[in-house]
Amino acid sequence: MTSKPEMTAAEIASAVANGKMSALDATDAALARIKQHDTVLNSFTDVTADRARAKARAIDADIAAGKTVGPLAGVPFAVKNLFDVSGLPTRAGSKINRDLAPARRDATLTERMEAAGAVLVGALNMGEYAYDFTG
Repeated sequence: MTSKPEMTAAEIASAVANGKMSALDATDAALARIKQHDTVLNSFTDVTADRARAKARAIDADIAAGKTVGPLAGVPFAVKNLFDVSGLPTRAGSKINRDLAPARRDATLTERMEAAGAVLVGALNMGEYAYDFTG
């Protein structure tokens, strides 16, 4: 089974936890959709494909070893570029921040999502400093 765009987070997590779909398949499907559509949508400032695949493989290994996985196991997610993501500059939608040094650690939100088994696929574009109506 591969992830379909209409699958909910709960459906993906259930399919991954029950072995009906691998976390890597769900992640690769999300990354493929990003690659297919983001040139038009311009939603992502950064795509964290290597990190996402590594996390997905770790989840799949835990499941294969019979370990308990988090309630969001294998669910792809992204964060606005207002949240720190280790290794990426936090631009907050502003051009003046484009040359900032990369964040040294993840924001608490990202850490908690990943601890629950979710797979970070990237950082999302946003309105400058989140002060406009487009977010």
